[in-house]
Amino acid sequence: MAVAVKTEGTGLAHNAAFSSKGSPERYIGFKVLYRKGQALFAPGNILLVVAGFLLGRAALFSEMAPFGAVFWLLALREKPLPSYLVAVAVFAGRATGYGLPAALHLLGAMAVIWLLEGACLRLWQRRSPLVLTSAVLVLLSRYPSPAGSFSSPELLLLLLEAVMGGLAAVVMRPGVRIIDRLPRSRDRPVRKQEELMGLALLLVLSLMGLKGLNLAGLSVEAVANQLLLLLSAYLLGAGWGAAMGIITGTILGLGNPHFYLITGSLSFSGFWTGLLRTFGRWGSAAGFLFSFPLLYLLAQGEEAGLYWREGLLSLAIFLAVPKTLLDWLSLQLRRVGLGTLQGEREKPARVIAARVRHFAKLFQELALGFNQLSAAQQGSSREDDELYPLLEDLMNRVCRACLFRRRCWEKEIHSHHRLILDLLSQAEEEGGIGMAHLPPAFQERCQQPELLVRGINTLKEVWQVNRFWERRLRDSRELVSSQLQGLSRVLFDLAQELERNGLFPAYSEEAPLYQLELGFAQKAGQNQDVCGDSYSFLELAPGVQGIILSDGMGKGSSAEEESKATVEMLKRLLEAGFQTDVVLRSVNSLLQLRSGEETFATVDMAKIDLGEGQLELLKIGAAPSYVKRGKEVFKLGASSLPLGILSQLEVESHSKKLFPGDLLVMVTDGAGDMDGDTTWLLSYLRRMESRSPQVLADGIVREALRRNNGVLRDDLTVAVGRVSYRAGNGDEQP
Repeated sequence: MAVAVKTEGTGLAHNAAFSSKGSPERYIGFKVLYRKGQALFAPGNILLVVAGFLLGRAALFSEMAPFGAVFWLLALREKPLPSYLVAVAVFAGRATGYGLPAALHLLGAMAVIWLLEGACLRLWQRRSPLVLTSAVLVLLSRYPSPAGSFSSPELLLLLLEAVMGGLAAVVMRPGVRIIDRLPRSRDRPVRKQEELMGLALLLVLSLMGLKGLNLAGLSVEAVANQLLLLLSAYLLGAGWGAAMGIITGTILGLGNPHFYLITGSLSFSGFWTGLLRTFGRWGSAAGFLFSFPLLYLLAQGEEAGLYWREGLLSLAIFLAVPKTLLDWLSLQLRRVGLGTLQGEREKPARVIAARVRHFAKLFQELALGFNQLSAAQQGSSREDDELYPLLEDLMNRVCRACLFRRRCWEKEIHSHHRLILDLLSQAEEEGGIGMAHLPPAFQERCQQPELLVRGINTLKEVWQVNRFWERRLRDSRELVSSQLQGLSRVLFDLAQELERNGLFPAYSEEAPLYQLELGFAQKAGQNQDVCGDSYSFLELAPGVQGIILSDGMGKGSSAEEESKATVEMLKRLLEAGFQTDVVLRSVNSLLQLRSGEETFATVDMAKIDLGEGQLELLKIGAAPSYVKRGKEVFKLGASSLPLGILSQLEVESHSKKLFPGDLLVMVTDGAGDMDGDTTWLLSYLRRMESRSPQVLADGIVREALRRNNGVLRDDLTVAVGRVSYRAGNGDEQP
């Protein structure tokens, strides 16, 4: 174990691990090397290498093979470091498909192009034209016949292969870029359908490298292409299924007398497979089985049986694909922005997003204006400045007819101002002043001391009323500003969602990993007919559940009204999409502004992410909550004040990872015994063996009643949630 040791006199620290395992420089060098290796063998780079090997083997009509060389050139331009691995993969693919001499010739051609690319960058600070360079690379990589043996058809075929290489570079480049940015594509979503089509073509061309490989008499290439068709239709829908059917049918049917039959039937199968995906994986399988026999009915002899066996094998592999892998593929497709592909939806979505963003900026500016107004008034609202107009009014009412007015309010104005302010401060502290509060010297000089005392008491009341309403006005401005900021944030998020996913985003229908089973129990305190607590359960976001408990001030119906109003406000604002901090501040301000009387309520809110199993507790004046895990019980407490008391809100939060079988227990203040102690709940939860949330909630209420001789000291509400794995999660639609 490494121990940090401080060197005497120098103040420097070194790691003792270095003394036994090498110098810090060597450790840092190893760490840098490790990170570079980790980046080199990232998932995107591994996909590039696999595609390079397959494309090195791929060929059209068993003659034209430009794809491996062009793919290496694209990798060289997009990702220079992994391009060396791609070069090795393409070399290996060419060697296994066409022999070592052809692979060595290709390697020499790649070396020439590599030198040419470097020269262009050094001399002209720009790259050579992609299409032209690809065509030259294909010409150089073509393993020639003996000198002078090229016939006219062969020369024509060679030129056609060079042209195809240039076109392949244009077609495959978007696919290479998508593979390159898969790990970080959340910030750079795909915006054009051509990019996704380029990826699809790259995949199909890669599968051409499987040509010639057979398994038990079945074509591995045909099985892989049909599996790609099934996955595309299932993950992307009927449109993409039909498109992939045309692409795979074209590739598989080249040189086959049944070209049109293969292409049409695969397109038909892809359409029905995607159309029935709403019924899950088995629905897509049924669609494939319904449509694919068309090919077998039209084919004859041995071909029909061969097609049938290949289709069934691809379908079996599709059904055997793990759910986790399908989820990962679905996540990657969503990350590259597949929901924004339909061009007819993009333009109106962008227009609406721009309008929404405009309104968001408007609300943001309004909120800023309210903040600046409140800050300016707060900065200029010194007590002396507020009192000067009132002092002028006091002077006019009390001292207008006094003969010594000029002496007091002109010659000795500063001392008199200070004296009046001191008297006003005493009146505020003691509720009023009398003659005894006036200094003796001042009583001898003042001609109307009784009238002055009455005027100061009146001034105190006016000042208090003014301060009360100014505070209310400032709180109202802050509330409006907070609401406008929250609304602005919601609109900004909506605009961003429209720009990313269009008018009809492709929402995921996959179920989260966990599910939540709930149980609630409630009992009024002090033999009341109505419980003053309220609770609610809501969905904060897809896969995120919320539980809210609130305890209103007092007891009976009035407490119920306060807690119910608090829960309803929280629920409506959260469901509208406002951020939690904005919602809590808004409800706190609303409770303060509702009436002149004190109105407050506690809030105990749990947010449970069922995808990650993460719990977040937000407590405002609420009783502790508990997490029961087997025999262990974890207490999550708080000590903040309820809503509606302080303008500055105090929120205490707790985060905890939940595992299947964990029980979350939330209670209100009524869980305490006759002395208000809730420690009994810890031992009770440790003893309880039941895993049912409702049984546990009812048991807590019964135990609390027993400990309080049948009469609870306060209203009690218990909410229990149990986290478990979602049943039947294997075949839901991704």
